[in-house]
This record gives sequence, structure tokens and C-alpha cells, in this order.
Amino acid sequence: MGSSSERHPPGFDPSQPGIRLLQQWIRRQMAIQVDLAGGGQLSGCPVWVDADFLAVQVDGVGEPVLVNRRAIALIQSQT
Repeated sequence: MGSSSERHPPGFDPSQPGIRLLQQWIRRQMAIQVDLAGGGQLSGCPVWVDADFLAVQVDGVGEPVLVNRRAIALIQSQT
């Protein structure tokens, strides 16, 4: 049986507290605010996360918005 890192893409380790918290917010469909490294902001509900992207469902937008995880400066719940 391999380690957790062998079963997941590089950069995605679900044993890390940040990933576990994001997964919890996804399950609870909590509203979040994402501050981008370039200065922008995005608010909505997280849909999924992988090694490279966070998908956020923004009100009024049909498909989730994909945010490159390297472009994220801060993620916080809005509750």
C-alpha cells in the first residue's frame, strides 16, 4: 500500500490542513472569498479543488470559475 502522496497528483496532499479545510467548505457549500495575488477578488462557493485549480461557483455565472492555485493570495469563509 502506497503513501498518500503516491495516490494523488504532486502538489495535492489531502492530509494537509489547508486542503482538508477546503474540502470541508466544499462539502458544506460555504461561501468563500478568494483574494488573488494580482489584487482582484472572487466570491462564491467552492465546487472542487485539485493540484492546480480551485473551482468557484459565482452567483449569476453558469459554469464554475477556475482559479489557478498559484494565483491565490488568500481564501477565507464568508460565514
